[in-house]
Amino acid sequence: MGEWLGIPEWLAVTIFAVTALTGWLALSFVMIRRAHRRVAVRRPNPTETEFLAMMAQDCSPDAARFLWAQTLSYVEPRLTPHPDDLLLDDLCIDDGDVTMDWPQVWAERQGLPKSDLPDWPKEWPLTVRNFARWLDLGRPIAAE
Repeated sequence: MGEWLGIPEWLAVTIFAVTALTGWLALSFVMIRRAHRRVAVRRPNPTETEFLAMMAQDCSPDAARFLWAQTLSYVEPRLTPHPDDLLLDDLCIDDGDVTMDWPQVWAERQGLPKSDLPDWPKEWPLTVRNFARWLDLGRPIAAE
């Protein structure tokens, strides 16, 4: 390819890789913005106080605040988290962050090993509300 363009082969490969990566990142950005726009049209954007009130019946205030902060960093300024949002589908949050990073951060903040968190209940959809409920399930296990 480099000969055809009249440049060294390594440079042609580098230009191709950078162009492909830039295109992939731009497409991802556009797709995330489009998904967030769809979510914003179908439900209200609660304030932090409204979000905490919506979560009060389902989880501890600590879990609700933790999820507010975690999700807000991904969706701001277009959205605010809502308890019924699907973390992966609606908010487009990377599953590695949700399944590995967030439980680890939560466990460290609570002073318990990550292994004390129970397995995810298979019948629960991965919503903000259910994730907070699941985080709280680890507390009684740690206390025993």
